[in-house]
Amino acid sequence: MNFFKIAAIAVVVVSSSAMASGLQFPWNPGHGGGNDNGPESEMKVYQHGANNNVTALQADAKKSTVDIKQYGVGNGADVGQGADNASIDLLQKGSNNNATIDQWEAKGSTIDVSQYGSRNGATVNQTAAGSSIELTQVGYRNGANLQQH
Repeated sequence: MNFFKIAAIAVVVVSSSAMASGLQFPWNPGHGGGNDNGPESEMKVYQHGANNNVTALQADAKKSTVDIKQYGVGNGADVGQGADNASIDLLQKGSNNNATIDQWEAKGSTIDVSQYGSRNGATVNQTAAGSSIELTQVGYRNGANLQQH
């Protein structure tokens, strides 16, 4: 009986810490990256609990979206996207939130980061023409580093 209690507790502990990883690779050379053709892909990640982490990569993915929502403590997101007319939307609610976002070859693309809680940090790099970054941080001890090239 004690074994089942320990196993049940272990399952709860493992399920309360979430980790997701999404990778998308080009399906046909020459698509995306500024061409009129290419994938229109979508990634959605929802995490609730403690020590959430997500790594998402969309490469050669024109007109694609990444939508990440994290709720809890110790949230972390590392997002990369190489695509024209694409978007990255990240929402983090809780404390000790961190985000690193890179968007390259991203003509006409958007990045929207919203962080609510304490000790928020965001590093955003965008290499693009006609693109935008929007950052909202509500709380205290916030830090941000935004770069557009």
